Amino acid sequence: MNIQKNYHIKSPVTIVANGDYPANKIPLDILKKSNFIIACDGAADSLFKNNQFFDLVIGDLDSVSVDILSNNNIKKIKIEDQSENDLRKCIKFLLNNNIKEFNIIGCTGKREDHTIGNIFSILELKNDFKATIYTDNGIFNIIDTQTEVSSKNGQQISLFATDKTIKITTKGLKYNIKEECLSSLFYGTLNESVSEKINIKISHGKILIFQNYL
Repeated sequence: MNIQKNYHIKSPVTIVANGDYPANKIPLDILKKSNFIIACDGAADSLFKNNQFFDLVIGDLDSVSVDILSNNNIKKIKIEDQSENDLRKCIKFLLNNNIKEFNIIGCTGKREDHTIGNIFSILELKNDFKATIYTDNGIFNIIDTQTEVSSKNGQQISLFATDKTIKITTKGLKYNIKEECLSSLFYGTLNESVSEKINIKISHGKILIFQNYL
C-alpha cells in the first residue's frame, strides 16, 4: 500500500471515521482542539455538513460526494487497496509520517460490521502507537504493557483480547482477573471499577479497555 510521507502534521491529530457523527460533548471537544484532522472517505461529507474544517481525506474515495471529489482545495489521498479498511489506511498514513499518538472518533454507529472492524482492527497493527477511540458513550484504549489506568468508583469497564493466549491480571475491578485468558470477546465485559486506579498486567501482545463516561 503506497502511503505518502512528508506531510506537515501538527499534534493533536484526530482521525474521523465514517460512522455516526459524534453528539457527545467529549468527542466534539477533541475534534475542536485538533490541529490536524483526517477524514476517512465519506466522513469528509459529515465534517463538511457540520461546518468542521479538515485537512485531508484518505480512502478509496467511493463514499465521498461529488462535491468533495471535485473540490481541488481539499487534499485527498486515494488508496484502492481493498485488503485494508479506510481507518487502517489513515493510521498507516500517520505512522508513516512518524505520528505515534492520535485520537479516533466516528468509528461507531451506522453499520455494525464497520463498527466491529474499526475497533478491533487497531489491535492487529504491529507498530507501537497510542490511539484513543472516543465514542458517544466512552473511550477505548490499547493496553500493551503493565498499566495503571485512571478511573472512578462505579465506572463501567470492559476488556477485550483477540489473542486468546494473553494472560491478564487486574486489580481495582469488581471482578478481578488473575493470570487468565479471555476465552471469548464477551468474557471480559460488563465489569466495574471499585477504585481510582485500575492496575492491568498482560503477558504479551495487546488488549483493549473500554471505560464509559461518568
